[in-house]
Amino acid sequence: MTQAGTALVHLEVSEPAPGETAAGSEFVLRVRASCAAGRDRTGMTMQIVAPDDAVTTSRFITHDGAGSETGDITLHMPQQLGDHVWRLALPAHDIAGVHHDKTSLTLAVRSRPHETFLAVWAVPSPVVAGERFAIKAGAKSSAGCELAGSMVEIRDAEDAVIGSGTLGETPWPGTSALYWTEIELPAPAREGIAALSARFDPATIDLPHGGSTAQFGIAVVPPPEHRLTVTVVEKDTATPIEDVVVHLGAYRATTGQAGLAQIRMPKGIYELHLWKVGYEAPPRTVAINDDVSIYIEALTVTEEEPDARWKM
Repeated sequence: MTQAGTALVHLEVSEPAPGETAAGSEFVLRVRASCAAGRDRTGMTMQIVAPDDAVTTSRFITHDGAGSETGDITLHMPQQLGDHVWRLALPAHDIAGVHHDKTSLTLAVRSRPHETFLAVWAVPSPVVAGERFAIKAGAKSSAGCELAGSMVEIRDAEDAVIGSGTLGETPWPGTSALYWTEIELPAPAREGIAALSARFDPATIDLPHGGSTAQFGIAVVPPPEHRLTVTVVEKDTATPIEDVVVHLGAYRATTGQAGLAQIRMPKGIYELHLWKVGYEAPPRTVAINDDVSIYIEALTVTEEEPDARWKM
């Protein structure tokens, strides 16, 4: 209640403060002080007590006729997870013979873990039943934190761990913070499609992070008996074509600089497809009863057909 010669002051955050934000991060706000008389408080100092009881101050620097406002105040979230409270206080003061009591404002913000993102790549297709193969897995922090030394586990459909790797010291080339590892795994003994999952454990990171998962699958095939060699050249010039995807069911390979790709395969009859933007070649049926070599002449797609692609 207002007494004679005394006025109340109201403190509020100019823009809504975040209800939660990542642990160890920063957020910015401004505070507004106002009273019924709309008095000017520019130059006055407000005290800010952080969750760890550290004390800072901020001045009111603008006035719009109704209230005064501070400049940007940067607050630092503690690294501990949970609710954290800042206490803001404007000391008692007199303006034009009117006394204004001390007023305060509490600001509560919940800290949450930073996110992580997990990727799996370089998964061979297919893998041979009972043999070992390798994949690459990498994790990235939403805060760009160093993740070297953290663990990635690979689990099968029954959630059993079948392999793991420790993220290396150097991010994947061309990225700033995708820390990665190569993981060797055993292929299932049974043929077919096997579902696997990768899981990132953030326990060794100083700043709180959440874990992440990535799902992927592998095509498991019987042991190969023969080798298929495919050579792809441009029809008019006989120039080898590099980076052509050669696809026969679950079996894939990519041509090198010499336009050549090799795939180990069991006996059988397969439909061979090729793919590379800018070229076209029809699919063909291939019988694998022994080592086989195939020579394919591809046509260049004209500029009038920029969206043409080889059929898969």
